[in-house]
Amino acid sequence: MKLKLNALILLLIYGLISGALAQEIETNSAKAIEIELADEPAVILGGYRITLSEAIRKAIESNHDILTGKYDVAMADSDYQKFLTKYSPVFAAEGGLSSSKYPEAMWSKYGESSKSIYSSASLAKSFSSGTTVAAGIKHTYSSTEYPSATVNAHNPIIFASIEQEFLKNAFGYNDRKQLEILKNASSMQKDMIIYNLSLVVVSVIVDYWNVIINKNNMDNSALLLQETKRVRRIVADNVKLGLSEQFELNFWNLRVATSEASLASAQQKYKDSVRKFLQTVNMESEITMQEKAVLSNKVPDINLDEAIKRAYAKRADYLNAERALENAKLALDMYQNEALPSLKGALSISSMDYDESLGASYGHTSSAQYPTYEAKVSLTYPLDNKDQKIKERNARWNIEQAKTQLEKYRRIVKDDVTSKYENIQTTYELYTKAREARIQAELYYNKMLANLRRGRFTAASVREALDALIGTKEQELQLLVAYNASLLEFEVAKNELFETYKIDVEKYIPKEK
Repeated sequence: MKLKLNALILLLIYGLISGALAQEIETNSAKAIEIELADEPAVILGGYRITLSEAIRKAIESNHDILTGKYDVAMADSDYQKFLTKYSPVFAAEGGLSSSKYPEAMWSKYGESSKSIYSSASLAKSFSSGTTVAAGIKHTYSSTEYPSATVNAHNPIIFASIEQEFLKNAFGYNDRKQLEILKNASSMQKDMIIYNLSLVVVSVIVDYWNVIINKNNMDNSALLLQETKRVRRIVADNVKLGLSEQFELNFWNLRVATSEASLASAQQKYKDSVRKFLQTVNMESEITMQEKAVLSNKVPDINLDEAIKRAYAKRADYLNAERALENAKLALDMYQNEALPSLKGALSISSMDYDESLGASYGHTSSAQYPTYEAKVSLTYPLDNKDQKIKERNARWNIEQAKTQLEKYRRIVKDDVTSKYENIQTTYELYTKAREARIQAELYYNKMLANLRRGRFTAASVREALDALIGTKEQELQLLVAYNASLLEFEVAKNELFETYKIDVEKYIPKEK
């Protein structure tokens, strides 16, 4: 009778302890970050909710890599602008004086001595038509002393000339081709930099989502440690009551140590993710993370064939492959033209006077009273121009290389867009499976709690159910983030990220003042 009474008391104590444990776990159930589902993801910083478009603008305005990259975009036309210097007007000016004393034998011809002051100024300009125009003025004042007299004279000269190439680089043929090549090269560099900046923008948004994930993981690790310690206390009490063995307590000591290590690791990962995010958005102060993640679970209606066509029209790598082929063809045209002889025609006209009076000399000069006309034609032709031949040969091979590269990028773009499209479908399917797993884990956990109250399961079984619940919640959040990231990556694959979110990138590119 006494033995039965003791057994009844032990059973009652065990039931009370198990019920207390169930109540504690139920009260302190896993509190993960709330997931708000919306048509468009949003970012919450410091208590303020901003749209993804605003977050992208913030990244463009703050991220160090983007701040640096936008200057690279602005400088992309450097070679093109440098080439245009060829067509800039050139001003030249010169001045000087001289003094000479002659031997007596030369007095009759040159005088005893002479002094002169001279100056000149000219302006020349080349045009893309292969034409060069120049005009200017020269003036020389001389004073010569003869044995019987001193002669002073002003000698002004006004001149103008024009020169034109008729065969090689005829009317600026090669120069215009070179301008097209440089313009294409500038566009290639600019578009590729902007495309790479869109990748940086996506990484900034993903960094923010990683902070959310790591915060959630840290909170869950803290909750697991708390619940593990509670279970260990119950097991310790059971050991004292003779309901559990000592080795079971050793096992739970192991679980506590493991949970503490997991929490320390989760805390460090969270700190690192926050630090990385603050660095990417160039913020100094700590951010306030809300217990909420605003993400989208909306599946867009995507026409894959249309998306691939748009990618061909906008992807920087594919467009650059097309431009590279165009440049190779332009270069071949240039080098074929260089095989022609150079035939230049030039025409010049000048007017001068030689008078003691400054006013009279310029009057006669400006009225072209003493004009000079000159016309000439010059022909040069290297008989064995190996440099031109090698350049023309290489240009032909460059065309074949460019065609191969174009086909390569046609395949790359098509496969990339297709992969990103499939990734959207796959990550969404995985997310829905994870959501279903989380729902089932919640049902399992709640039923385990109910059975624990009736003493049908041990605390260890409840801990396993709690592990499963928290694990599925973390996985659901991670896969939802992966799905949202796949949507951004799909826009990048089409090179429509800035267009989709209505970001005017040109507004952020530095302009010359």
